[in-house]
Amino acid sequence: MTVASFEIFREFYFEAAHALYDPDHPTGGKYRNIHGHSFRVRVTLRGAPNAEDEWVMDLGKLGRALAALRERLDHSFLNDLNGLGKPTLENLCLYIWRDLAATLPGLAEVGVFRDSCFEGCVYRGD
Repeated sequence: MTVASFEIFREFYFEAAHALYDPDHPTGGKYRNIHGHSFRVRVTLRGAPNAEDEWVMDLGKLGRALAALRERLDHSFLNDLNGLGKPTLENLCLYIWRDLAATLPGLAEVGVFRDSCFEGCVYRGD
């Protein structure tokens, strides 16, 4: 008998500022000045429903697990976050993954999107 595997996700939004300096550009590049974005984050878990509750994870519990992360990111200056590095979409995905991986079994994917710019990045682990 094959056990079904499901993917569940929870999303949250945050507002943040950053600056991206381009050392190869004579003036530092178009994005060198501090500017902000509205970010949408999607965290996806993969697994089989457990026998007791018949779900991969309680989505309310997942939401509570994401609340501290959202609080840290919301209205922040991303350049000042320890461990983020250059505040690119790629590094945001990796930062969020590393923050959540130890406490969220079945973590399958982290996506960070800037919907107003029609762009985003998805990270699925190593």
